[in-house]
Amino acid sequence: MTSLIETRRRRIVIAKLNSMKRKTGSNFVLVKLPNDEVTTIELSEEILTKALIKIFEAMVYDSTKRAEAERHISDHYSACMSNKLNKLSPHGMEFMNALIANLAEQAFEHQGGSNGN
Repeated sequence: MTSLIETRRRRIVIAKLNSMKRKTGSNFVLVKLPNDEVTTIELSEEILTKALIKIFEAMVYDSTKRAEAERHISDHYSACMSNKLNKLSPHGMEFMNALIANLAEQAFEHQGGSNGN
């Protein structure tokens, strides 16, 4: 099951990066930070893969038995892809955008950006 998860994870990461390239011509995305500032971040396959593992998959593994968690993760990644070859479904776009927003928020907090409140 792990290799299926890895395959599906890689597929949605590549689909998101390809979508960004089609829309903006780059791997940069604008994100709104918790302090309402907007910043640009550059995403890569490695960054998105790590975010999926640390933010999404870790949460699922922590709350569910391993076999059930693997099935849930695999099914979720499958649902993120549309029937069109290598494109994200609307659900997949929403999921990946939320993941990126969460990643930016964590980076902002890690840098101490929220300490000024």
